[in-house]
Amino acid sequence: MAKNPSTATANQARGRLPAARRDRRPALAALALLLVLVGALGSALLAYRSGERVDVLVARQDIPVGKKITADDLGTARVAADGGNVVDASARARFIGSYATTRVPQGTLVNRTMFTVADVVPSGAQLVGVVVDVTRRTTDLPKEGDVVRIYYVSGKNGQPTGDLSPGDAVVDAARVVQVGAGQGSDSSSVTVLVRNEDAGQLAQLSAAGNVAITVLPQDTRPAVDFAD
Repeated sequence: MAKNPSTATANQARGRLPAARRDRRPALAALALLLVLVGALGSALLAYRSGERVDVLVARQDIPVGKKITADDLGTARVAADGGNVVDASARARFIGSYATTRVPQGTLVNRTMFTVADVVPSGAQLVGVVVDVTRRTTDLPKEGDVVRIYYVSGKNGQPTGDLSPGDAVVDAARVVQVGAGQGSDSSSVTVLVRNEDAGQLAQLSAAGNVAITVLPQDTRPAVDFAD
């Protein structure tokens, strides 16, 4: 008697061993190991880069706008080599004698945009030295970086000068660049940055002792400035 083909096929299927599933665990383990190695390498690189430190320039004290930089104004600090727009400490000598174009708080990592190294005086401006008697200024002597107003005051003869009358402002707002001692113990020399059109008259009045100075609020914008 012949076997039913369908029955034979079923018997063969029942007698066949099930196919083994492909085990993916070794591949997953290899991927996990690779991720661990990548993370370890990244951490090692970060630690290595953070260990690379260089000496850069830092403001040792508050530096006002217009101040002439001295060696006492600049110190050094160690920062990461990729610390950004900083100045290497070896360039310190190049900044001595420059002028601050912005206020630099103590501890700030300085950069080249904060100082005028080449052209000290902006176009259209001049530095004028003004000798001021102690009785013709505020109680405290103006400091480098202050903004001051300069007035015309009458001399011994009490006569007006040109279109000016006593009490008129010669310069509404000027940046103080340097302060020093005057010719006598009761006078001070204050160097200010003023426009070309104000420089001649201011120098003439100062030479005659006909000026007085007051200090304006810190946020006052002068007529001309180093950052212009």
